[in-house]
Amino acid sequence: MDDDGEDRISGLPDELLHAILARLGSPGSAVRTGVLSRRWRHLWAPQPELVLGFVLDTPRPPLPAFLEAVDAALAACAAPTLGRLCILPPGGGGGVPAGRLEPWLRFASERVVGSILLLVRPPPETCGEEEAVLDLPACEGVTTFDLSFEGDWRLRPASAGIFRALTVLRILSCRIEASELAALVSTHCPCLTDLMLTSIVLVSDSDLPIRSDSLRSLWFAVRKTRRLEIVALRLEKLCVSAPIHEARISAPNLAELEWSHPVYNPNCHHFDDVGCRLRKLELGLNASLMQQFDEVDELKLAMFIPEGIAAYQNFLDETNNLPKCKILTVSSGWDYHGLVPGMLHLLRSCSSMRKVFLLDYSDYAMRQPCVPACPCLLEESNRIDDISLGSLEEVEITSYTSYHGALEFVEQLSRCNVPILEKVVLKQKTDSAPPPTKELCEKIRSMWHPNNIEVEYCVFSDRGECVCID
Repeated sequence: MDDDGEDRISGLPDELLHAILARLGSPGSAVRTGVLSRRWRHLWAPQPELVLGFVLDTPRPPLPAFLEAVDAALAACAAPTLGRLCILPPGGGGGVPAGRLEPWLRFASERVVGSILLLVRPPPETCGEEEAVLDLPACEGVTTFDLSFEGDWRLRPASAGIFRALTVLRILSCRIEASELAALVSTHCPCLTDLMLTSIVLVSDSDLPIRSDSLRSLWFAVRKTRRLEIVALRLEKLCVSAPIHEARISAPNLAELEWSHPVYNPNCHHFDDVGCRLRKLELGLNASLMQQFDEVDELKLAMFIPEGIAAYQNFLDETNNLPKCKILTVSSGWDYHGLVPGMLHLLRSCSSMRKVFLLDYSDYAMRQPCVPACPCLLEESNRIDDISLGSLEEVEITSYTSYHGALEFVEQLSRCNVPILEKVVLKQKTDSAPPPTKELCEKIRSMWHPNNIEVEYCVFSDRGECVCID
């Protein structure tokens, strides 16, 4: 307001005032703008989006007051449609009863034609005792649905109706009947392309069929799945991170696969109509799934080999014939067996790599000595005369504890046949060990002389800051 008493803010166009209100971040803040002038009292109501959540760096509102504010905001909303609805109750002070939440979802099913983000948890009196049941209505106009629970909710999708426009669905932490989940994905979401099911638990051990002509990406972490069947002609990305007794997957366009659960049994887990070539393959503790594919552009292995001769021999057998790949990433903790013989075995098994990334999590201070008869101690495990890496251009080694294992590997690698290697990068976590001295850096560089290979040293912190050492 200027010296003449004129309210210049209220004279701004509606579109600009709407943009201001949309950035307030909470229903209470938007409503309180009504004290500025009569024009502001209901100006916020026809907003194209509603973001109902407390603002950071402001006092956390009591949950009952927040719930009342959400109810009032939804009741006063005059917009016929919303492009976005986001409800984020403050943490602490209890949870949201299903009876309070279901009217919000009915509002969303009638008004939202864009995205919904809902992060809630049931009241503490229902956690671990009486199951909180939430009915999910069909939302025909919603395109993206993020539904995140922080408790033992029982989700019950509507048996009728279609999520006609839904392309992205993410559900976190709830219980659901297998038949209801299968119907939701396979029948009620005809345009679904991206599906993420995280920390889901089926009500009982059940078979779960997923059939979709539109699905392109699936993240699957659903416990109590007895048998998983996927028929998805357009599926390109699949991540399985929950135990599954049996699986049959038909996905002829599959390009990226992550199997992070340690159990894979070719007699129980079948890949039908899946090609022999992938863009990316990421495996957990069980690497035998590699034998399903002949060629992978990027291969990522998590190798944490248990103690004992049998465990190391199993590692050798599973990785004896790696698929042809351009990039190999190995994340490992060599707490019982030597890093050098293990990595040399992998290089011996696949000589087509252009880049090798090693993430070393080994706890060298707590390492247990291996039994004398273990294959990792045999002289032939450290041989390099049968290793030829004619395509290798770059090697990057990141040490999260001590860099001594990495230095041993670099020394052996420098003796291998690497005719076109251009760069070696060594990264060290700052709080795990002192950075390498200048003398040590020069010693490592001298290993590659006179091949003119660039050697780079970096240190990094938990905050992600990375600094190169000259």
